[in-house]
Amino acid sequence: MALGQDRSNLIQRLGRFRLGVMLVFLGFALQLWRLTVIDSDYYREQAEQNRIKTVRLLAPRGSIVDRRGRVLAESVPSFNLYLYRHEAQDLRKTAEFLERQLGFEAGAMSRRLEETKDYPRFQPVLLRQGLSLAEASRLFAHAAEYPELKILDEPRRFYRYGTLAAHVLGYVGEISLNELADERYRNHRRGDWVGKAGVERTYDRWLTGVDGVSRQLVDSRGRVLGELERTSPRPGKILKLTLDLELQQVAEEALGDRVGAVLAIDAQTGDVLGLVSHPAYDPNWFAERLSPERWGALTSDPFQPFHNRAVQSALSPGSVFKVMIALAALEAGVITPDWSTYCNGGIELYGHYFRCWRPGGHGRVALQEAIRNSCNVYFYLLGQRLGIDRIAAFAELLGLGSKSGIDLPGEVTGVVPSPRWKQLELRQPWFLGETISVAIGQGALTVTPVQLARAIAAVATGRLTSLRVASQQKEESRALGIAPEHLDEIREAMWQVVNQGGTGGSARVAGFDVCGKTGTAQLVRRETWEKLSEEDQARFAPNAWFVGFAPRNEPRIVVTVIVQQGGSGGGQAAPIAGEVLREAYSLYGFGESGPGTLQLVKGEFTGDGG
Repeated sequence: MALGQDRSNLIQRLGRFRLGVMLVFLGFALQLWRLTVIDSDYYREQAEQNRIKTVRLLAPRGSIVDRRGRVLAESVPSFNLYLYRHEAQDLRKTAEFLERQLGFEAGAMSRRLEETKDYPRFQPVLLRQGLSLAEASRLFAHAAEYPELKILDEPRRFYRYGTLAAHVLGYVGEISLNELADERYRNHRRGDWVGKAGVERTYDRWLTGVDGVSRQLVDSRGRVLGELERTSPRPGKILKLTLDLELQQVAEEALGDRVGAVLAIDAQTGDVLGLVSHPAYDPNWFAERLSPERWGALTSDPFQPFHNRAVQSALSPGSVFKVMIALAALEAGVITPDWSTYCNGGIELYGHYFRCWRPGGHGRVALQEAIRNSCNVYFYLLGQRLGIDRIAAFAELLGLGSKSGIDLPGEVTGVVPSPRWKQLELRQPWFLGETISVAIGQGALTVTPVQLARAIAAVATGRLTSLRVASQQKEESRALGIAPEHLDEIREAMWQVVNQGGTGGSARVAGFDVCGKTGTAQLVRRETWEKLSEEDQARFAPNAWFVGFAPRNEPRIVVTVIVQQGGSGGGQAAPIAGEVLREAYSLYGFGESGPGTLQLVKGEFTGDGG
């Protein structure tokens, strides 16, 4: 009995022992499976890192050049500091060293590590770009103590002219998580730098090169013993813009410190020869990691330096819209060129008195005189005769209320109001008095400078052409079918605005038949503005516009200027346009060029009176 019991106990103990052994071996097997299957890539990479290091060789972005091949943006060599986290023994000690030797702000490295916590473990973290030679030397001297810190000679974006053409060129920055999820960036990874604005963003794939790789043999301390293999990086492609550097410089100098935009385009092709938006920023600030202080100053600036006023500001055009109203009235047959009316300083329509900008009135005026002197009463009556539906249809025919096709990000469409638009957007009916305000470029009507430039080019040539800032963008143009004699009438009137005592005389250029129209778009009703204090009147000063083209008979260049809260279009915007047109005439001559490539000759609102 006892023997049987002992045998049974022994068998149970042996069973438990065998189970324990099996569980131990199973644990070993599972651990081996984890090491060899699940974590094999990790340990293989870790083992390789002990003797072979793979270094990514960043490809330079392609250069950006103007229409004559002059470099505006390029990639230049830069000493960049990286942290290899898996090689660090004591990150706190590393941070203290950087604060002591390179003047890192306390906590800066910790914040950077927090920003990059989602990076793969073996991906190096960029800590600082553009180290000076002295800083690089100090780091090299301590390389053995801090093997986790590496200096790589890599390309950095450099914009030769600082703020010049900033809103065209844009800037680069570290790719965001949202961008990584975008199909356009499928070949990128965390830490890459991509275009964030301007043509840097629009043509990012064109400008981005193909990275290379260097496989290096290293010792246990990370010192390079030799290079086993190298694939050289391929630079991005050169992006040729339609901008003319000299014309751009003159346009920026002419606008100066005023808030606004200047646009110069080739009337025949839609090539943007100059595009200015002020205030601007220096894209070089973003070529390195931007400090929180500078970023805060930029984003809190009330004048919004990131805002591209040429494509993103939708504003009332004021009296420059009278050009479109006059052409629409001729095309609709509601007037003839010699139809006239009498202006005594205002007119009552639909139970409301609408004033002209000139209190004493203009007397009897026909089409060309009405445009030359910007008579509101004449255009109130044209608006009444046309009606809002025909006004809206003709404005849309000239490209207002839709994008211009310009290859810059963030373009807005503006508003061409109509009864249908008002019902859809505001759930309100259209009132006849609103048509009168729209007829002088006020009310709910808003346009961007690029839209106006495109529309004026259509008036000048009879064709609607898409705009472009890069020669890679395809040209698109179509005839509008507007009667040539009607276009001639408008061109003649616009020529008189500049050359025969009209409101745009400041845009006149000797030897160059400049045609134009001024606008002074009110921000508040005149009655309201007149009741304001002098300080508040300055805050709500009208926007000053000028649109024009030259030469009269074979239009080649269109200029649009907006000076926000500049006051008089004739006094503020027209002189800027004159400087740009004078430079264009000096550069290109425009003698008998005709369509094709430009050839250098040397290296109720009360409206306005323009």
